[in-house]
Amino acid sequence: MSLEIPSRSERIAAAGAEAIGGPVGRYARVGQRAWVPAAATLSALSSVLVAVGVLRTNHCLQEGWSTPGSLWRMCYSDLPAAANGLPPSSPYSVGQSGETQPVLTAVLTWVIQHLAPGSAGLGRQQWYVAIAAVLVVLFLAVTITALAWMLPTRPWRAAFVGLSPLLVTSSLISFDLFGVALMTVGLAAWVRGHPRAAGALLGAAIMARSFPALVLVAIVLLGWQAGQRAQVRAALAAAGATIAVCLGLAVALGGNPLDPYQAWLGQGATYGSVWLVVDIVGVALPTWLLTTVAVAGLGVALMVGRRLARRANPPTVATLSLLMLAIVMLTGKSNSLQSALWLLPLIAASLLPWRDYLIWVGIELMAFAATWLYVGHGFDSQKSLPAPAYVFFSSLRLLALAVLAWRVFDLEARSRKSSRVD
Repeated sequence: MSLEIPSRSERIAAAGAEAIGGPVGRYARVGQRAWVPAAATLSALSSVLVAVGVLRTNHCLQEGWSTPGSLWRMCYSDLPAAANGLPPSSPYSVGQSGETQPVLTAVLTWVIQHLAPGSAGLGRQQWYVAIAAVLVVLFLAVTITALAWMLPTRPWRAAFVGLSPLLVTSSLISFDLFGVALMTVGLAAWVRGHPRAAGALLGAAIMARSFPALVLVAIVLLGWQAGQRAQVRAALAAAGATIAVCLGLAVALGGNPLDPYQAWLGQGATYGSVWLVVDIVGVALPTWLLTTVAVAGLGVALMVGRRLARRANPPTVATLSLLMLAIVMLTGKSNSLQSALWLLPLIAASLLPWRDYLIWVGIELMAFAATWLYVGHGFDSQKSLPAPAYVFFSSLRLLALAVLAWRVFDLEARSRKSSRVD
C-alpha cells in the first residue's frame, strides 16, 4: 500500500510543515500503521481549534449571548438559548427544539439541557456551551477517524476537516457537526463495504439534518448503476428502518416529527441565501415562490446526479454528493454559515488541493464577519456593515461555492482521464 504524504506532494503542505520540522524525509518509514496515526494526530489538533473557538467567544461567555453584543463580537450561537429555564419534560414541549430541529438533534439538545446544572442565567448557559464544546470535539474525532479509515492511502486528507479554520468560527454555532459525524461514518461504511451499517448511519444523519439524504441518493444512484443492487437495497432498508425508529421516538415523546419540515415550508429567505441578496437589492419574492424554487433546486440536483451516475466513468460518491449539495445550497432558502461544515468531509475525500481549499475557506471567513456585522444593522447603523457590502460578500461566498464544486468535479474527471491514458 502506497501512502500519500502531503508534505511531499503539495507545496502548501510542505511550507506549513516547516513549523514542525519540515517535510517528511526521504528515508522516513511511513505507512507502518496505516491511517491510525493520522486520525489520532488530527483529532487532537482539531480539539485545539475548538478550544480557540471557545476563547474567541470570550465576550459572550463572560457577558452573555444577548444582542447586539454577540453580533459585534461575532460570538453569536444558537446553543445557549436552549439553556434558558428548567429542563423540559420532552424535546417536544412548547417552545423547545423539537419544533424546529429534526428528531435526533432535538433529542441531543434535550439531553444536554438535563446535563447542564442550574435552572437559568448565565451560569447555566456557560455549562451548556461547555458540554456542547466537549461533544463537538468528540464529533470531530469521529469524523476525522472515519475519513482516515475511508482513505487508507490518503489518511492525511482528513486534515481538511481537522485543521479547518472554520472550526474556530462555526463549530459552536449549532450542533451541525453531530450530523456531519454520522454522515461521514455512514459514507465511510459504504466505501469500505458495509452497506447495512452505512444505511443505518445515514438514516440517523438524516434525522439530525436533511443534507445527508443527498449522500444516500448518491450511493443509490452510483451503486445501482455499478450493479451493486443487493448492497443498495440493504442500505435503503437499514436507512428506512432507522428513520422509522427515530420518527417513532418523536411520537413516543409526544411530538410531531414533521414540525420542522412544515415550518420550513413557511420560512422566507434567510442569511446566506441568494434569495436574500435578491430581496436586499429590491426584488421581494413571495414565500411560496421561494419554496417552489428550493424544491426545484433539489430536483435539479437529483437530475444532475442521475445523469453523472450514468457516465462511463462516474464520479465518486463523495464528489457526486458534494455537487448535489452545492446545488441545493445555491438554490435553497437558507445557506447558514455553519452549512459549510457539511462540505468539509466531502472535500477531504476529493482531489482538491490545499490552495483551492484555502481560497474557499478565506471567502467563508470574510462572509462570516460580514454576516454578523450586517445582522447588527438594526441596532447601530454606525457599527454595522451597509447592505451593498453584505450583498458583495454574500454573492462572493455563493460564487466560491459554485467554483469549489466545479473544481472538485473537474479535478476528478481529469484524474480519471489521465488514468485511462496511462
